[in-house]
Amino acid sequence: MILDLFYISLIVFAIIAIQSTVLRNAVIYLSVFSLICSIVYLLLGAPDVAIAEATIGCTLSTILYLVALKKYRIFTVYYNFHVNDEAHFDAMQDEKEEIHTIFGHFSNAQELQLDIINTSASFTKLKQSASYDVILFHSSKGLWLHGLRNSYQYNELLNYFEKECSRDYHAKFIHEELEWADEDVDGVEEEETDNAT
Repeated sequence: MILDLFYISLIVFAIIAIQSTVLRNAVIYLSVFSLICSIVYLLLGAPDVAIAEATIGCTLSTILYLVALKKYRIFTVYYNFHVNDEAHFDAMQDEKEEIHTIFGHFSNAQELQLDIINTSASFTKLKQSASYDVILFHSSKGLWLHGLRNSYQYNELLNYFEKECSRDYHAKFIHEELEWADEDVDGVEEEETDNAT
């Protein structure tokens, strides 16, 4: 009876791991699957196989997968949503939801773990101190996306963004090696702050 429950659990976790759209979650589900396997081996009278499965399949493999995902597959986006004019707030909120949706679909298509970090820091500060794939500044004046020229993910994102957008954001796409007009974006921040006061 107990063994049957473990068999059913193995099937359930295998299906969940396959169906998961988030790679990090899939790794965790596989780790649980491996742990249940080791318990099944133990109940079937194979303690040596159970120890090997628990050590390698459940522990070591999970750590290696998570380290690999953290190093290569996390797509970090710093998002500065800057609005001081209440008249534009509702429209910009709709734009924000669409931008999040576009980034989400892009990440799923590229099998990336999307990590959107909301921030109020300026472009200049983020460029100097943050580890990022994309910096996105969104205000009533327009939309600025900034990424590294040698990042194929950023180039793919630009193509995807321009193809999937349903509205005109007055977007400006900027590469690291191109001339970076800090004063343009920081000027927008200052101008909108002055207007609010």
